[in-house]
Amino acid sequence: MVDEVSVPRSGARVLESFFASAPLTTHPAVRARLPRVRSHLLTYLDTEGEVWLTPDELVLVCAEREIEPQDAVVRVTGPEVLVAALPGFCHPAWLLPDHGDARAQVRVVAGLRAWLAEHGGLSRQASLHLLPRVDEAVRRAHTALDGSPAP
Repeated sequence: MVDEVSVPRSGARVLESFFASAPLTTHPAVRARLPRVRSHLLTYLDTEGEVWLTPDELVLVCAEREIEPQDAVVRVTGPEVLVAALPGFCHPAWLLPDHGDARAQVRVVAGLRAWLAEHGGLSRQASLHLLPRVDEAVRRAHTALDGSPAP
């Protein structure tokens, strides 16, 4: 009998699963804007994701970029890097310029945060320390976009 080895899911697989199955992605206010938000998220992660990487992960990302530069960060890292990066994706500098797209972006972040908490296989430490940061970033983004905090 062979013991099964659990292979951590990559950030790319996590995002695939989220975008394929999360109810939010079929919401009328989000569905049409989703391709722009998803593309922008991948650009953000490729641009800013390295901040949350360990030295070993950085080496892997550099090697992965030699093969295929686009989306290297999400292919090499796991769900904890995604959740660590989400607050920055809500920063005004990264919000999409169209108000409706920016609102959809924040909704996707909130939905991805909830999905990661339930399905992402996050460690207890990540859940305790990183998820509240995403919640706060979503609240700040809602306030910046609408002038009032999200419900």
